[in-house]
Amino acid sequence: MKWDSEIGAIPEDFETHMGRYYSAFINSSAEYNNIAYNTFLASDEYKVYYPAVQVDMYADNIMAETFLQMSEFIQTTNLKISNPTTTPNALIAGLRENFGLRSSVQEMTEENAGKMHVAIDYTPDDDLNLQIASYMESTCVVGSTYMVGDIEQSIVLSEGGIETYRWVAQTEQDMIFKITMKVSRNSTAATDTPEDVLSKFMANWNEFYWIGMDVEPEKYFEINRDAPYASEIITEYSLDDGTTWETSPYESPYNIKFIPTLDIANIIFT
Repeated sequence: MKWDSEIGAIPEDFETHMGRYYSAFINSSAEYNNIAYNTFLASDEYKVYYPAVQVDMYADNIMAETFLQMSEFIQTTNLKISNPTTTPNALIAGLRENFGLRSSVQEMTEENAGKMHVAIDYTPDDDLNLQIASYMESTCVVGSTYMVGDIEQSIVLSEGGIETYRWVAQTEQDMIFKITMKVSRNSTAATDTPEDVLSKFMANWNEFYWIGMDVEPEKYFEINRDAPYASEIITEYSLDDGTTWETSPYESPYNIKFIPTLDIANIIFT
């Protein structure tokens, strides 16, 4: 196996491995010293060495893959250890992995530079608040980063002093949806019932939407994935109980969690 300082371990090809066996063979006895490689290829020894080379190449590939995986693991671990900054991705991922909670971080602008606004989709309680703040203190939030929110939790630092962490819980807001579908004359696919459409829509909503995400109406029920029988789908939403309807994506504030409502009467086939 070769080693490259930039790439790492590089598996060697069949000819290189077999060349080593050939070299060992002709040097194993004086009577074999003058045997040409082409003659060696037709020998019984070559037939013995052939499967051995296959095993060597397999081992090479396993070692190279192991090296790559170890490199990625070490790189990821080093980033977690040495990263001196507060990263929204680290915080969002950590709350998801450690507590099963969805969260969102407000985009930082010049006006709110140095302040972190975090919204967490959960039901606050004292014990969980303490766990969340302890996680922030030990893992992903740099001390002296000023956090903004109406939920506060102070942590006594092991080396002395107090750090206060703040965030907000989600603000829930209703959003009414309406889906209008034109059934294709060219499709032989079975048409869903309105109940099937509702089930698919809600499953897609739960997969693609969470707190702070922009609402993208076309993503939650589409032709290719959900309705091959349709030639056109128009998904609309309303924030004023159905007085007005919109189809364009809605840019959501970081702390808003929309609660969708799709009535059977608002699933329309044409």
